[in-house]
Amino acid sequence: MNIAMAGIDHHRASLQLRERFAFTKAEAAEALSRLAEQPALEGAVLLSTCNRTELWLSCAEGAALDPAALLGALKGADPADIPFAVRRGRAAVDHLFALACGLRSRVFGEDQIIAQVKGALTLARSCGSADGVLDRLFLSAVTAAKEVKTSVRLTAMDSSSASRAADLICRHFPDLKGLPCLVIGNGEMGRLAASTLVSLGCRVEMTVRQYRSGEVKIPAGCRVIRYDERLQGLARCRALVSATASPHHTLRYEEAAPVLADGAERVLIDLAVPRDISSRLGALPGVTLYDIDDLEGGGEGEARRQEVARAEAILQAAADGFCDWCDFRPHLPAVREVAALVADDAAARLERPIAKLAAGPEAAAELERRARDACEKAAARLLYGLREELDRTLYRDCIEALRRSARPRGE
Repeated sequence: MNIAMAGIDHHRASLQLRERFAFTKAEAAEALSRLAEQPALEGAVLLSTCNRTELWLSCAEGAALDPAALLGALKGADPADIPFAVRRGRAAVDHLFALACGLRSRVFGEDQIIAQVKGALTLARSCGSADGVLDRLFLSAVTAAKEVKTSVRLTAMDSSSASRAADLICRHFPDLKGLPCLVIGNGEMGRLAASTLVSLGCRVEMTVRQYRSGEVKIPAGCRVIRYDERLQGLARCRALVSATASPHHTLRYEEAAPVLADGAERVLIDLAVPRDISSRLGALPGVTLYDIDDLEGGGEGEARRQEVARAEAILQAAADGFCDWCDFRPHLPAVREVAALVADDAAARLERPIAKLAAGPEAAAELERRARDACEKAAARLLYGLREELDRTLYRDCIEALRRSARPRGE
Protein backbone atom coordinates (compact mmCIF):
# COMPACT_ATOMS: atom_id res chain seq x y z
CA MET A 1 0.00 0.00 0.00
CA ASN A 2 1.68 3.18 -1.24
CA ILE A 3 -1.00 5.80 -0.64
CA ALA A 4 -0.35 9.49 -0.01
CA MET A 5 -2.55 12.58 0.27
CA ALA A 6 -2.15 16.32 0.76
CA GLY A 7 -4.85 18.85 1.52
CA ILE A 8 -6.08 21.94 3.26
CA ASP A 9 -9.27 22.29 5.26
CA HIS A 10 -11.08 24.68 7.61
CA HIS A 11 -8.77 23.68 10.47
CA ARG A 12 -5.62 24.78 8.66
CA ALA A 13 -6.64 27.36 6.06
CA SER A 14 -8.76 30.48 5.83
CA LEU A 15 -11.73 30.68 3.53
CA GLN A 16 -9.70 32.91 1.21
CA LEU A 17 -7.03 30.24 0.85
CA ARG A 18 -9.57 27.46 0.43
CA GLU A 19 -11.18 29.48 -2.36
CA ARG A 20 -7.83 29.61 -4.11
CA PHE A 21 -7.61 25.80 -4.09
CA ALA A 22 -11.24 25.08 -4.93
CA PHE A 23 -11.89 23.02 -8.09
CA THR A 24 -15.02 22.86 -10.17
CA LYS A 25 -15.79 19.47 -11.71
CA ALA A 26 -14.36 20.58 -15.04
CA GLU A 27 -11.21 21.91 -13.37
CA ALA A 28 -10.83 18.71 -11.34
CA ALA A 29 -11.17 16.57 -14.47
CA GLU A 30 -8.51 18.64 -16.21
CA ALA A 31 -6.23 18.36 -13.17
CA LEU A 32 -6.59 14.57 -13.07
CA SER A 33 -5.70 14.39 -16.74
CA ARG A 34 -2.54 16.41 -16.08
CA LEU A 35 -1.60 14.18 -13.17
CA ALA A 36 -1.86 11.09 -15.34
CA GLU A 37 1.40 12.16 -17.00
CA GLN A 38 3.31 11.73 -13.72
CA PRO A 39 5.67 8.73 -13.79
CA ALA A 40 5.14 6.17 -11.02
CA LEU A 41 1.61 7.47 -10.41
CA GLU A 42 -0.93 4.65 -10.63
CA GLY A 43 -4.06 6.49 -9.47
CA ALA A 44 -5.34 9.89 -8.34
CA VAL A 45 -8.54 11.28 -6.81
CA LEU A 46 -9.26 14.96 -6.19
CA LEU A 47 -11.74 15.84 -3.45
CA SER A 48 -12.90 19.48 -3.42
CA THR A 49 -15.68 20.67 -1.09
CA CYS A 50 -16.62 23.87 0.71
CA ASN A 51 -14.38 23.01 3.65
CA ARG A 52 -11.45 21.21 2.05
CA THR A 53 -9.42 20.28 -1.00
CA GLU A 54 -7.46 17.02 -0.97
CA LEU A 55 -5.35 15.25 -3.57
CA TRP A 56 -5.08 11.47 -3.15
CA LEU A 57 -2.38 9.44 -4.86
CA SER A 58 -1.73 5.75 -5.35
CA CYS A 59 1.92 5.30 -6.25
CA ALA A 60 3.99 2.49 -7.69
CA GLU A 61 5.82 0.34 -5.18
CA GLY A 62 8.92 2.16 -3.95
CA ALA A 63 7.91 5.52 -5.46
CA ALA A 64 7.81 8.58 -3.21
CA LEU A 65 5.74 11.24 -4.97
CA ASP A 66 5.09 14.49 -3.11
CA PRO A 67 1.31 15.10 -3.04
CA ALA A 68 1.76 18.62 -1.64
CA ALA A 69 4.04 19.62 -4.52
CA LEU A 70 1.61 18.18 -7.06
CA LEU A 71 -1.43 19.88 -5.51
CA GLY A 72 0.41 23.18 -5.28
CA ALA A 73 1.47 22.92 -8.91
CA LEU A 74 -2.12 22.42 -10.03
CA LYS A 75 -2.88 25.93 -8.73
CA GLY A 76 0.51 27.49 -9.46
CA ALA A 77 1.48 27.71 -5.78
CA ASP A 78 4.67 26.95 -3.90
CA PRO A 79 3.79 24.19 -1.40
CA ALA A 80 6.19 25.76 1.09
CA ASP A 81 3.80 28.72 1.33
CA ILE A 82 0.67 26.60 1.88
CA PRO A 83 -0.23 24.83 5.17
CA PHE A 84 -0.86 21.47 3.52
CA ALA A 85 -1.50 18.44 5.68
CA VAL A 86 0.35 15.44 4.23
CA ARG A 87 -0.51 11.88 5.25
CA ARG A 88 0.76 8.55 4.01
CA GLY A 89 -0.15 4.90 4.46
CA ARG A 90 -2.35 4.00 7.41
CA ALA A 91 -2.55 7.62 8.61
CA ALA A 92 -4.09 8.60 5.27
CA VAL A 93 -6.51 5.65 5.36
CA ASP A 94 -7.72 6.51 8.89
CA HIS A 95 -8.18 10.15 7.88
CA LEU A 96 -10.42 9.32 4.91
CA PHE A 97 -12.60 6.94 6.92
CA ALA A 98 -13.13 9.59 9.62
CA LEU A 99 -13.68 12.28 7.00
CA ALA A 100 -16.33 10.33 5.11
CA CYS A 101 -18.71 10.14 8.08
CA GLY A 102 -18.35 13.78 9.12
CA LEU A 103 -15.91 13.48 12.01
CA ARG A 104 -13.59 15.98 10.28
CA SER A 105 -16.31 18.40 9.12
CA ARG A 106 -16.84 21.92 10.36
CA VAL A 107 -20.50 20.99 10.80
CA PHE A 108 -19.83 17.92 12.92
CA GLY A 109 -21.44 14.72 11.66
CA GLU A 110 -22.83 16.29 8.49
CA ASP A 111 -24.31 13.96 5.89
CA GLN A 112 -23.31 15.65 2.62
CA ILE A 113 -19.66 14.59 2.89
CA ILE A 114 -20.55 10.97 2.06
CA ALA A 115 -21.92 12.03 -1.33
CA GLN A 116 -18.92 14.30 -1.87
CA VAL A 117 -16.42 11.51 -1.22
CA LYS A 118 -18.36 9.20 -3.53
CA GLY A 119 -18.61 11.96 -6.14
CA ALA A 120 -14.83 12.46 -6.09
CA LEU A 121 -14.37 8.76 -6.85
CA THR A 122 -17.01 8.85 -9.59
CA LEU A 123 -15.22 11.74 -11.28
CA ALA A 124 -11.86 9.99 -11.02
CA ARG A 125 -13.37 6.87 -12.54
CA SER A 126 -14.78 8.86 -15.45
CA CYS A 127 -11.32 10.35 -16.04
CA GLY A 128 -9.67 6.92 -15.81
CA SER A 129 -7.51 8.02 -12.86
CA ALA A 130 -8.93 5.77 -10.12
CA ASP A 131 -6.80 2.67 -9.85
CA GLY A 132 -7.87 -0.45 -7.95
CA VAL A 133 -6.37 0.71 -4.64
CA LEU A 134 -8.01 4.15 -4.52
CA ASP A 135 -11.26 2.72 -5.87
CA ARG A 136 -11.36 0.17 -3.05
CA LEU A 137 -10.25 2.77 -0.46
CA PHE A 138 -12.94 5.33 -1.30
CA LEU A 139 -15.70 2.72 -1.64
CA SER A 140 -14.71 1.20 1.71
CA ALA A 141 -14.78 4.64 3.35
CA VAL A 142 -18.24 5.38 1.94
CA THR A 143 -19.56 1.98 3.06
CA ALA A 144 -18.16 2.45 6.57
CA ALA A 145 -19.61 5.97 6.77
CA LYS A 146 -23.06 4.66 5.85
CA GLU A 147 -22.77 2.01 8.55
CA VAL A 148 -21.89 4.72 11.08
CA LYS A 149 -24.85 6.83 9.98
CA THR A 150 -27.28 3.92 10.42
CA SER A 151 -26.01 2.77 13.81
CA VAL A 152 -24.59 5.84 15.56
CA ARG A 153 -26.18 9.20 16.32
CA LEU A 154 -23.24 11.57 16.10
CA THR A 155 -25.18 14.69 16.96
CA ALA A 156 -28.31 15.53 18.87
CA MET A 157 -29.66 17.49 15.92
CA ASP A 158 -29.62 17.57 12.14
CA SER A 159 -26.35 19.39 11.68
CA SER A 160 -26.25 19.65 7.90
CA SER A 161 -25.13 22.96 6.47
CA ALA A 162 -28.67 23.61 5.25
CA SER A 163 -30.12 23.19 8.74
CA ARG A 164 -27.42 25.37 10.27
CA ALA A 165 -28.28 28.05 7.72
CA ALA A 166 -31.88 27.87 8.90
CA ASP A 167 -30.69 28.16 12.51
CA LEU A 168 -28.85 31.38 11.66
CA ILE A 169 -31.96 32.82 10.04
CA CYS A 170 -33.97 31.93 13.16
CA ARG A 171 -31.61 34.05 15.25
CA HIS A 172 -32.73 37.12 13.32
CA PHE A 173 -36.34 36.18 12.60
CA PRO A 174 -37.74 34.02 15.43
CA ASP A 175 -41.11 33.70 13.65
CA LEU A 176 -40.40 32.15 10.26
CA LYS A 177 -44.01 31.65 9.21
CA GLY A 178 -44.48 33.43 5.89
CA LEU A 179 -40.93 34.88 5.92
CA PRO A 180 -39.96 35.64 2.28
CA CYS A 181 -36.75 33.78 1.41
CA LEU A 182 -34.68 33.37 -1.72
CA VAL A 183 -32.42 30.42 -2.52
CA ILE A 184 -29.94 30.93 -5.34
CA GLY A 185 -28.86 27.62 -6.86
CA ASN A 186 -30.81 24.40 -7.28
CA GLY A 187 -27.99 21.91 -6.66
CA GLU A 188 -28.10 19.45 -3.78
CA MET A 189 -27.25 22.03 -1.11
CA GLY A 190 -29.66 24.60 -2.54
CA ARG A 191 -32.50 22.06 -2.59
CA LEU A 192 -31.74 21.02 0.98
CA ALA A 193 -31.79 24.66 2.12
CA ALA A 194 -35.04 25.34 0.30
CA SER A 195 -36.74 22.22 1.67
CA THR A 196 -35.64 23.08 5.21
CA LEU A 197 -36.97 26.63 4.96
CA VAL A 198 -40.28 25.45 3.49
CA SER A 199 -40.68 22.95 6.33
CA LEU A 200 -40.26 25.81 8.80
CA GLY A 201 -43.08 27.79 7.18
CA CYS A 202 -41.05 30.22 5.06
CA ARG A 203 -42.26 31.48 1.68
CA VAL A 204 -39.43 30.35 -0.56
CA GLU A 205 -38.38 31.30 -4.06
CA MET A 206 -35.62 29.36 -5.84
CA THR A 207 -33.62 30.40 -8.89
CA VAL A 208 -32.96 28.18 -11.88
CA ARG A 209 -31.00 29.10 -14.99
CA GLN A 210 -33.37 27.24 -17.29
CA TYR A 211 -36.59 25.61 -16.16
CA ARG A 212 -38.69 23.03 -17.90
CA SER A 213 -41.13 20.99 -15.86
CA GLY A 214 -39.71 17.56 -15.06
CA GLU A 215 -36.14 18.44 -16.08
CA VAL A 216 -35.15 20.31 -12.89
CA LYS A 217 -35.79 19.05 -9.37
CA ILE A 218 -37.67 21.69 -7.39
CA PRO A 219 -38.53 21.07 -3.72
CA ALA A 220 -42.25 21.00 -3.00
CA GLY A 221 -43.61 24.34 -1.89
CA CYS A 222 -41.01 26.49 -3.69
CA ARG A 223 -41.78 29.12 -6.30
CA VAL A 224 -39.41 29.08 -9.26
CA ILE A 225 -37.86 32.25 -10.67
CA ARG A 226 -35.23 32.63 -13.37
CA TYR A 227 -31.64 33.16 -12.28
CA ASP A 228 -31.52 36.53 -14.05
CA GLU A 229 -34.44 37.63 -11.81
CA ARG A 230 -32.42 37.09 -8.62
CA LEU A 231 -32.06 40.83 -7.90
CA GLN A 232 -35.84 41.25 -7.98
CA GLY A 233 -36.06 38.25 -5.67
CA LEU A 234 -33.47 39.85 -3.39
CA ALA A 235 -35.63 42.95 -3.11
CA ARG A 236 -38.61 40.82 -2.00
CA CYS A 237 -36.78 38.56 0.46
CA ARG A 238 -35.66 38.98 4.06
CA ALA A 239 -33.36 35.94 4.07
CA LEU A 240 -31.22 34.61 1.23
CA VAL A 241 -29.16 31.45 0.84
CA SER A 242 -26.75 31.11 -2.08
CA ALA A 243 -25.25 27.70 -2.82
CA THR A 244 -23.96 27.39 -6.36
CA ALA A 245 -20.86 25.91 -7.97
CA SER A 246 -20.24 29.10 -9.92
CA PRO A 247 -16.68 30.46 -10.01
CA HIS A 248 -18.17 33.99 -10.05
CA HIS A 249 -20.30 35.96 -7.60
CA THR A 250 -24.03 35.44 -7.85
CA LEU A 251 -24.50 38.74 -5.96
CA ARG A 252 -21.98 41.34 -7.05
CA TYR A 253 -21.67 44.46 -4.95
CA GLU A 254 -22.33 46.86 -7.81
CA GLU A 255 -25.61 45.13 -8.69
CA ALA A 256 -26.90 44.16 -5.24
CA ALA A 257 -25.97 47.25 -3.19
CA PRO A 258 -28.66 49.47 -4.76
CA VAL A 259 -31.28 46.80 -4.04
CA LEU A 260 -30.20 46.59 -0.39
CA ALA A 261 -30.11 50.37 0.05
CA ASP A 262 -33.65 50.35 1.50
CA GLY A 263 -32.12 49.47 4.90
CA ALA A 264 -34.50 46.57 5.59
CA GLU A 265 -33.08 43.84 7.80
CA ARG A 266 -31.79 40.97 5.68
CA VAL A 267 -29.74 37.86 6.34
CA LEU A 268 -27.51 36.65 3.52
CA ILE A 269 -25.94 33.19 3.88
CA ASP A 270 -23.22 32.11 1.48
CA LEU A 271 -22.71 28.32 1.44
CA ALA A 272 -20.41 28.28 -1.59
CA VAL A 273 -16.66 27.93 -2.07
CA PRO A 274 -15.58 30.00 -3.94
CA ARG A 275 -17.98 32.48 -2.35
CA ASP A 276 -21.15 33.48 -4.18
CA ILE A 277 -21.78 36.79 -2.39
CA SER A 278 -19.50 39.84 -2.37
CA SER A 279 -18.16 40.28 1.16
CA ARG A 280 -18.65 44.06 0.82
CA LEU A 281 -22.40 43.59 1.02
CA GLY A 282 -22.05 42.56 4.67
CA ALA A 283 -21.09 46.14 5.58
CA LEU A 284 -24.36 47.65 4.34
CA PRO A 285 -26.91 48.89 6.93
CA GLY A 286 -29.42 46.19 7.86
CA VAL A 287 -27.46 43.40 6.16
CA THR A 288 -25.90 40.47 8.02
CA LEU A 289 -23.70 38.24 5.88
CA TYR A 290 -22.58 34.74 6.89
CA ASP A 291 -20.23 32.45 5.01
CA ILE A 292 -19.44 28.75 5.30
CA ASP A 293 -16.93 29.39 8.10
CA ASP A 294 -19.71 30.78 10.31
CA LEU A 295 -21.51 27.43 10.32
CA GLU A 296 -20.78 25.22 13.27
CA GLY A 297 -22.69 22.36 14.79
CA GLY A 298 -22.74 19.35 17.07
CA GLY A 299 -23.14 19.26 20.81
CA GLU A 300 -20.38 18.41 23.25
CA GLY A 301 -20.48 16.24 26.33
CA GLU A 302 -20.24 12.65 27.46
CA ALA A 303 -23.08 11.43 25.22
CA ARG A 304 -21.32 12.71 22.13
CA ARG A 305 -17.97 11.26 23.23
CA GLN A 306 -19.57 7.84 23.61
CA GLU A 307 -21.15 8.03 20.16
CA VAL A 308 -17.86 9.14 18.63
CA ALA A 309 -16.12 6.18 20.28
CA ARG A 310 -18.70 3.82 18.74
CA ALA A 311 -18.21 5.43 15.35
CA GLU A 312 -14.44 5.17 15.61
CA ALA A 313 -14.68 1.45 16.46
CA ILE A 314 -16.68 0.86 13.27
CA LEU A 315 -14.23 2.90 11.22
CA GLN A 316 -11.22 1.14 12.75
CA ALA A 317 -12.58 -2.28 11.82
CA ALA A 318 -13.34 -1.14 8.27
CA ALA A 319 -9.90 0.45 7.88
CA ASP A 320 -8.29 -2.77 9.16
CA GLY A 321 -10.22 -4.68 6.53
CA PHE A 322 -8.98 -2.38 3.77
CA CYS A 323 -5.37 -2.67 4.97
CA ASP A 324 -5.67 -6.46 5.10
CA TRP A 325 -6.91 -6.38 1.51
CA CYS A 326 -3.92 -4.25 0.52
CA ASP A 327 -1.52 -6.64 2.26
CA PHE A 328 -3.08 -9.57 0.41
CA ARG A 329 -2.96 -7.98 -3.07
CA PRO A 330 0.69 -8.88 -3.77
CA HIS A 331 -0.18 -12.55 -3.22
CA LEU A 332 -3.04 -12.59 -5.75
CA PRO A 333 -0.89 -13.61 -8.78
CA ALA A 334 0.58 -16.51 -6.80
CA VAL A 335 -2.85 -17.62 -5.57
CA ARG A 336 -4.22 -17.54 -9.10
CA GLU A 337 -1.21 -19.46 -10.41
CA VAL A 338 -1.55 -22.18 -7.76
CA ALA A 339 -5.29 -22.48 -8.40
CA ALA A 340 -4.68 -22.76 -12.15
CA LEU A 341 -1.98 -25.40 -11.63
CA VAL A 342 -4.32 -27.44 -9.41
CA ALA A 343 -7.01 -27.18 -12.09
CA ASP A 344 -4.55 -28.28 -14.79
CA ASP A 345 -3.53 -31.32 -12.76
CA ALA A 346 -7.16 -32.24 -12.04
CA ALA A 347 -8.11 -31.86 -15.71
CA ALA A 348 -5.28 -34.16 -16.77
CA ARG A 349 -6.37 -36.80 -14.25
CA LEU A 350 -10.01 -36.57 -15.34
CA GLU A 351 -9.40 -36.63 -19.08
CA ARG A 352 -9.79 -40.40 -19.57
CA PRO A 353 -12.72 -40.90 -17.14
CA ILE A 354 -14.59 -38.04 -18.78
CA ALA A 355 -13.94 -39.43 -22.27
CA LYS A 356 -15.47 -42.76 -21.18
CA LEU A 357 -18.53 -41.13 -19.60
CA ALA A 358 -19.25 -38.48 -22.24
CA ALA A 359 -21.58 -39.10 -25.17
CA GLY A 360 -19.19 -37.51 -27.64
CA PRO A 361 -16.24 -35.09 -28.11
CA GLU A 362 -18.36 -31.97 -27.55
CA ALA A 363 -19.87 -33.32 -24.33
CA ALA A 364 -16.42 -34.39 -23.13
CA ALA A 365 -15.00 -30.91 -23.77
CA GLU A 366 -17.86 -29.30 -21.85
CA LEU A 367 -17.41 -31.68 -18.89
CA GLU A 368 -13.66 -31.00 -18.86
CA ARG A 369 -14.26 -27.22 -18.90
CA ARG A 370 -16.70 -27.41 -16.00
CA ALA A 371 -14.51 -29.75 -13.98
CA ARG A 372 -11.48 -27.51 -14.49
CA ASP A 373 -13.45 -24.39 -13.51
CA ALA A 374 -14.79 -26.06 -10.35
CA CYS A 375 -11.33 -27.26 -9.30
CA GLU A 376 -9.79 -23.81 -9.86
CA LYS A 377 -12.47 -22.07 -7.80
CA ALA A 378 -12.25 -24.63 -4.99
CA ALA A 379 -8.47 -24.29 -4.80
CA ALA A 380 -8.65 -20.49 -4.80
CA ARG A 381 -11.29 -20.55 -2.06
CA LEU A 382 -9.07 -22.67 0.16
CA LEU A 383 -6.07 -20.42 -0.47
CA TYR A 384 -8.05 -17.26 0.28
CA GLY A 385 -9.38 -18.82 3.46
CA LEU A 386 -5.91 -19.84 4.55
CA ARG A 387 -4.91 -16.20 5.07
CA GLU A 388 -7.36 -15.97 7.97
CA GLU A 389 -5.54 -18.80 9.77
CA LEU A 390 -1.91 -17.85 9.25
CA ASP A 391 0.38 -14.99 10.22
CA ARG A 392 0.99 -12.68 7.25
CA THR A 393 4.66 -13.62 6.89
CA LEU A 394 3.84 -17.32 7.15
CA TYR A 395 1.11 -16.95 4.54
CA ARG A 396 3.58 -15.55 2.02
CA ASP A 397 5.97 -18.45 2.60
CA CYS A 398 3.13 -20.97 2.46
CA ILE A 399 1.80 -19.69 -0.88
CA GLU A 400 5.29 -19.70 -2.38
CA ALA A 401 5.84 -23.30 -1.21
CA LEU A 402 2.49 -24.38 -2.67
CA ARG A 403 3.34 -22.71 -5.96
CA ARG A 404 6.63 -24.62 -6.18
CA SER A 405 5.03 -27.94 -5.27
CA ALA A 406 2.11 -27.49 -7.66
CA ARG A 407 4.31 -26.94 -10.69
CA PRO A 408 4.96 -29.97 -12.91
CA ARG A 409 8.20 -31.83 -12.29
CA GLY A 410 11.18 -30.36 -14.10
CA GLU A 411 9.95 -26.76 -14.10
